[in-house]
Amino acid sequence: MNGTGRWLRSVLSALLLAVLWPAQAIAHAELKSSLPRAGAHLGIAPRELRINFSEAPELTFTTINLRGPAGAVVALGPVQGATDSRRSIVAAVQGQLSAGTYTVEWKVAGSDGHPVQGKFDFTIAPGATGLHQLPPQPVQGASADSGVVGSRMSHDDATSLPMSAGFDAESPLYVAVRWLLYVGMLAGIGAFAFQRAVLPVLRRTERIESGLQASVGKRAAFVGVLGVVVVGAAVLLRLYAQSYAMHGATRVLDPGLVSSMLTTTTWGRGWLLQFVGVVVALAGFRHARRGQQRGWMLAGVGVLALAFSAALSGHAASAPQLTALVILADGFHVIGAGGWLGSLLVVLVVGIPAALRLDENVRHRAVADLINAFSPTALVFAGLTAATGVFAAWIHLGQVSALWQTTYGKTLLVKLAVLSVMAGTGAYNWLRVKPALGGAVGTARIRKSARFEIAVGVLVIVVTAILVGTPTAMDAGAMNSMKAAIERPQTR
Repeated sequence: MNGTGRWLRSVLSALLLAVLWPAQAIAHAELKSSLPRAGAHLGIAPRELRINFSEAPELTFTTINLRGPAGAVVALGPVQGATDSRRSIVAAVQGQLSAGTYTVEWKVAGSDGHPVQGKFDFTIAPGATGLHQLPPQPVQGASADSGVVGSRMSHDDATSLPMSAGFDAESPLYVAVRWLLYVGMLAGIGAFAFQRAVLPVLRRTERIESGLQASVGKRAAFVGVLGVVVVGAAVLLRLYAQSYAMHGATRVLDPGLVSSMLTTTTWGRGWLLQFVGVVVALAGFRHARRGQQRGWMLAGVGVLALAFSAALSGHAASAPQLTALVILADGFHVIGAGGWLGSLLVVLVVGIPAALRLDENVRHRAVADLINAFSPTALVFAGLTAATGVFAAWIHLGQVSALWQTTYGKTLLVKLAVLSVMAGTGAYNWLRVKPALGGAVGTARIRKSARFEIAVGVLVIVVTAILVGTPTAMDAGAMNSMKAAIERPQTR
């Protein structure tokens, strides 16, 4: 037992170190300004492109393309960090320029791992200083669509450039992958919470010797196995989606690029932690299915890793202030949601069916005992979810007006509206369902109510998956500054 305790302390210490790994800047590496400025009309041909972001970009995953009036790629030098700012990148213009409108296409990922892309135009006036009258030439030794930018190979295959398809952190497929990830996490956490929080309360309050506890533990572990398998599949899909968004279709499985994503970024370390969590939780739940109580301890370490890993690849990892505290709050937010909705799922698909298989004289009383054990734990987990959610909103909104002035705030309002439906369901359960528990009518009502609450919970997870990929109110401020710059055409 002492060896097991030391092993668990080591694992938890490693988990804490990963969670508190330093993270800087704000969520989403959004474009703040550029030289040439977006919409500029230039009297001098630029010899360098400079782009300033809201946070320090990962240079390994930064791409800049410059396309001339005819759409041909203009040769650029290697993308480098600016000497005077970690948040700026520069690339020398090596190709020939002529009068006309040019498009700068950029793509970057910041500390939250969300791939962000965009483009802007500037115009060179006829007769501008520094022009070559010949049209821009494609990069030497490559076609205009080769993806080669200057002496540096672009991460993308320009013939299937993800930015042209609009595939990034806010894309529907990316949202679907995040939704799948969260569903699996909540199911795994819910299975553990059911075993370690709901069943102990049931053990103290059960009024009959029904044998219900013995029959549900292994089935709850099976739900945990399914949830963790879903998480594992979602992590692989998300890794593929991230690589596609950053590197393009032809290099999506490049071992060097994938390895670099996983080992050199905060979000990559978050995904590695998810892989570890999946392996540990899966092993724990499988041992628990065999009736080994030590398996539940192992499963607990695994789901704890999964809960906090999500924060390392989301807004929490790049919070503008109190970063470590925001990461911890985000992890507890996931734990609260899993302990509430996840354990409700286990009650619905495991607990109530097991109770209904008991002798007819005790089955409805067993359902009542189960629900009465679940209710206080659900209140605690729901309260944890609400408290940490308010804290996250305070960090990411910045001010109350951002609730209705930004896309992030409006999406958050939608989430709150859906959650209010769940709150109404809870009030209904308290006033109408609980008094009827112990009989067939109460059992029918609680099953119907639980199904509805799970359905609403699925919708909440959808909105959450959208919210996580939406630039925060802080980012919206940066984008408003950029729009204002676009509306002030630059001449020189």
